[in-house]
Amino acid sequence: MTPAEVAVLTTLHPDRVLTAPQIQQSAALTSWRTRNALSRLESRGLITPSRPRGRYRITPRGRAALVAKARRFA
Repeated sequence: MTPAEVAVLTTLHPDRVLTAPQIQQSAALTSWRTRNALSRLESRGLITPSRPRGRYRITPRGRAALVAKARRFA
């Protein structure tokens, strides 16, 4: 897991529902890194798109991954 992916998961934890621009701003990432992290996290089932459209939410699997991996990047 990359530092950008950890930043996205941390931003969405514990149960925030945010748009990509909100995640980008909160995680202090570039738009490219944000989109890349969102795509990779979604493909692995760590985040999921939410209603209303264009928003993302962390999954239980994402929470477990964050607990396991975040210590490495702290």
